[in-house]
Amino acid sequence: MKPSLSADAISTLCAAHSIEIVSERELPGRAATYAPIPPALDPRITALLTGTLAKGLYSHQSSALDSLLNGRDVCLATSTASGKSLVFTTYGAHVVLTQPGARVLCLYPARALIQDQLLKWGRALDNLGITHGHIDGGVDQSNRLEILRRASVVLMTPDVAHAWLMSNLKEPGVHAFAKSVRLLVLDEAHVYDGVFGTNMSFFLRRFQVASGAHQVVVCTATLGKPDDFVTQLTGRRATTYGPEDDGSAVPPKTLFLAAPRDARKMFDLTVKLLRELATMEGRFLAFADSRKAVELIVAAAQRKESTDTSEEDDDLDIPGIYNQLLPYRAGYEAEDRRAIQEALSQGDLRGVVSTSAMELGLDIGEIDLIVLLDVPASSKSFWQRVGRAGRRRAGICLILDPRGVISQSDEAFATYIGRPLEPSWLYLENKYIQFANALCAASELRQLAPLLPSLGPYDSAPPAFRGYLQNELNPTEAVEPDLYPLKQRAQGGPPQYEFPIRSGIEQDFRVIGPMNASLGSLTFSQALREGYPGGVYYYMARAFRVYQFNFHSGEIRVKREKRLITEPISQVMVFPRFDGGILSLQIGSKGFVAEASIQVSERVIGFVERRGSAKSENLYGPHSPFFQRDLNRFFETTGVCWFVPDKAGVSEGLASLILEHYCLRYGVQERDVGAGIFHTKTSPLDGQTCQGMCIFDATSGSLRLTQRLADNFRETIQSALEWSATQPGQFGLRELRALEKAVGDFRAVSPANPSGTATEPEWLEVLAPGSKAMYLDGDPREVVIKDYRYTPKGLLYELVHANPSVRWSVMRESIQPIFGVSTLQHVNFVTGEVRREDPDAQLVSGS
Repeated sequence: MKPSLSADAISTLCAAHSIEIVSERELPGRAATYAPIPPALDPRITALLTGTLAKGLYSHQSSALDSLLNGRDVCLATSTASGKSLVFTTYGAHVVLTQPGARVLCLYPARALIQDQLLKWGRALDNLGITHGHIDGGVDQSNRLEILRRASVVLMTPDVAHAWLMSNLKEPGVHAFAKSVRLLVLDEAHVYDGVFGTNMSFFLRRFQVASGAHQVVVCTATLGKPDDFVTQLTGRRATTYGPEDDGSAVPPKTLFLAAPRDARKMFDLTVKLLRELATMEGRFLAFADSRKAVELIVAAAQRKESTDTSEEDDDLDIPGIYNQLLPYRAGYEAEDRRAIQEALSQGDLRGVVSTSAMELGLDIGEIDLIVLLDVPASSKSFWQRVGRAGRRRAGICLILDPRGVISQSDEAFATYIGRPLEPSWLYLENKYIQFANALCAASELRQLAPLLPSLGPYDSAPPAFRGYLQNELNPTEAVEPDLYPLKQRAQGGPPQYEFPIRSGIEQDFRVIGPMNASLGSLTFSQALREGYPGGVYYYMARAFRVYQFNFHSGEIRVKREKRLITEPISQVMVFPRFDGGILSLQIGSKGFVAEASIQVSERVIGFVERRGSAKSENLYGPHSPFFQRDLNRFFETTGVCWFVPDKAGVSEGLASLILEHYCLRYGVQERDVGAGIFHTKTSPLDGQTCQGMCIFDATSGSLRLTQRLADNFRETIQSALEWSATQPGQFGLRELRALEKAVGDFRAVSPANPSGTATEPEWLEVLAPGSKAMYLDGDPREVVIKDYRYTPKGLLYELVHANPSVRWSVMRESIQPIFGVSTLQHVNFVTGEVRREDPDAQLVSGS
């Protein structure tokens, strides 16, 4: 008989694999409290509920329904499995039954979640004769209007609502549906954070303008400061039901905090642990924070241990394990996600290793064990993951801490689990997101003309957004140069398609496998880590070699490969704008810390391939069989730069350590920030050349995710220092102490931000011949300016081409100066005079 996933079995298993359980905590359960069904609810619904709920509703369910029945918006921020879905499905049915022609729109942030929720809506609606349907990216556009016509309740992803629904408001069926929406449901709202959440907040205001008057229900199990968040997200006030109002029953949970005796062997220990868990009775869910880690861990767990690389890949699987353990992450095809979810729910799978994609409230049955393969940086993520186990009976959570983040003491563990939930950060002041959404809003208003709706919902949006929108509808000012590329993109098609709601302004790539099979999707930044030319890309724990990378068509083509491991050879260069772009500044006798506007060049110049213990390096270039030149992601953002003498703080390892502790301390996802060395000719300390380190917001345009690092730089160093002092070998201790000492006398000063040399209207700022710059028309690359000329269409730059006989000219708008590297000058195209950047420079003649 197979052992079950019990607390004793987990303890024994950890001991057998040199994993020490350093702390154990019991989270007590809670008995349910009940309340009657509100009398104002439609009697047909009341009859159905009475037949299924012997004791009535949970108290928070009853109170929330009462608030909705009285016309209020509601936010349900109660625990996982607390019956939030019953509230909005019940009230949705009431709205349809009592308001002729009313529709309900439910937005779910994941396609897999829609498939799961269709069953819940069906149970609530089918016996009442209410029709429902769903529209996600997998539903053919030719069928969507019919779904809107016949269904009273429509489930939709925000992606489809933003791109398809809002770009087709001139279509009578779409317009009629939007105007008939009386209830909008936003489930799993904690996902609406960062870029996605910020875009979502603008979308919701745009939808309110295009739709009729409606109520809103917002649901999440983990949301810090839900009142403030709902107001930011929707522009509306809601009646909130939080943990203190929760009347649902909660089973007890056992938390084990464990650490490997040798952290260097963590990967192998994890693989062996998962293999054994997959042979035990019960179901488990393991979480890792990296898509690539999820794939590699499962691939290694499925594979036999063998040094014979001549064996065929499919012959290396351990019998039985492949069918018991699978990976799960965002970017999978819908049918693959659905198959994994159903197999786990039905017990055909023992376990799944997932990214945060399975933090959402998918109905995957009763999970006995949660394994956290590392300590989540945020409280929200920790409790979402822990909440996936023990929904109906007692559950277990095993937290592995290979980096020693919280396993130093019981007190550290208690402090970690006692932290409040972080607020969801929405960056409504980001001008790039504002402008992209203003372009979308202007397009939508033109579709609705001449019956222009009330723009009242935009009153809660930032003034700058309203200014951008007004200028699009009635142009009076030129578009800012750094926003012009967005304007160009919007002219290529409906702006809702040009600016996806999730990935800001990054290009998406489809991965195409053998027989033209779809193997998921990657953003450009993900492609630089997972889908670069020649690299081995993993999908469902199967390995594929990238043999074709087409930037302009957005396709990455792959073929089957053995389970090799490749790592990109990356170079990150940061160019800060200290002359005119400093946001905050601290200066001392031995350096500075500055938050500033920066440019980042993330370049992949090749890759390293590992075959067992052998390594080989493959560099791109004219003679490479994989790619002819570097891949470059170039973007503008903000970051925190620091400099101390003697390069004491210039260490990528040190920057990574500070970044890690900053993310842990302030709940920022490590994947959303980056680090690199900066170079500048204009130090804010003395105006001289210097080199230092920078931790930056990895979002194009910046959401200022690193702002709090500038304000709390010394505290973050001290946090990293305290952790380092507890580690074997005292990792980074000496460097951190030197940096802490160097910043000891730093004090905040008002940054001097000269705006540069003023020019008269007839003078134009241009890049000087011989200067380096970035060409940003689709595929970013570094170029050299050969010359410039003014034409009736505007300024043209002639660029140096690899073939001297080729004349390469481009418009000014596609060329971006590099901060601190490019040479600028001012030209009077009437007189031919040139004025250098140096204010003391003499005028020179020439064109």
